[in-house]
Amino acid sequence: MKATSDIAIRALGLTKRYASGRSERTALREVNLEIPAGEFWTVNGPSGSGKTTLLGLLAGMIAPTAGEVHLGGRCISHLRDSHRALVRRHAVGMVFQEFAMIPGMTLEENLHLPRVPEGGPRRADRDRARALLDRFGLTALAGTRVERLSAGELQRGAILRALLGDAPILLLDEPTASLDAENVARLLDLLVGLRNEGRTLLATTHDPRVVNDPRWDGVLRLADGALVS
Repeated sequence: MKATSDIAIRALGLTKRYASGRSERTALREVNLEIPAGEFWTVNGPSGSGKTTLLGLLAGMIAPTAGEVHLGGRCISHLRDSHRALVRRHAVGMVFQEFAMIPGMTLEENLHLPRVPEGGPRRADRDRARALLDRFGLTALAGTRVERLSAGELQRGAILRALLGDAPILLLDEPTASLDAENVARLLDLLVGLRNEGRTLLATTHDPRVVNDPRWDGVLRLADGALVS
C-alpha cells in the first residue's frame, strides 16, 4: 500500500444500498481501491454495474451505506452535507454524462453556476474562466446559449466548469457517450494533457474507443456492484 500522500482517491469497504419497496438493492458492495495522485484511470463495466454510483460516492454527492472515501488523504464520508459540498467545489471536479447545463443560459453563465451558493463568481473566477475558454477553444462561444452548442462543445464546457475551482481531482461519467470519433480523439488528448499537468482523473466508460486507448495508467472493472479486477 502506498503512503497516504501518494494516493489521491482511496475507497475502503465502500458499499451503497437503496431501499426498493420492502427490500434493499445493493448498488455497490465492499469496494476497495486506490488511485495514485497524478494518474488517469478508467472504470469499466456494463450498464447497471455501479459505475455512476461509485463516482457519486467518490465525489461526495451521496453518502455511503458503509465504508469510507478519502480524497487527498482526508476522509469525507462522515462530513456534514454542507462540508461535503465544499469538498465538491474545491477538491474534486465532476463532469456529468448529460453535461448538466441549463438551457436558456449562455455557456459562460453555466460555467459560474457552482459559485452561486457563494454569492456568485469573483473577479478571479471570471479571469480563470476566460483563460480556460481560450485554452479550450471556446472563447467565441462564451455568450452562446448552451442549447445551440454541439455535443463536443458542451463536453469541453462541462470539463472547463469542473476545472474552474482548480480541483486536483477530476471525475468523469461516460465522457464520450455522445461524441463522434473526431471529438473522442480530441477529448482524450485534452484529458491526457490534464493528467500530464499533475491532475488525477477517473472516468467511467464502456466505450471501446476509450478502453483501447493506450495512455491510461490503470483500469478498474465493476460487475454487479463489485470490483472484479
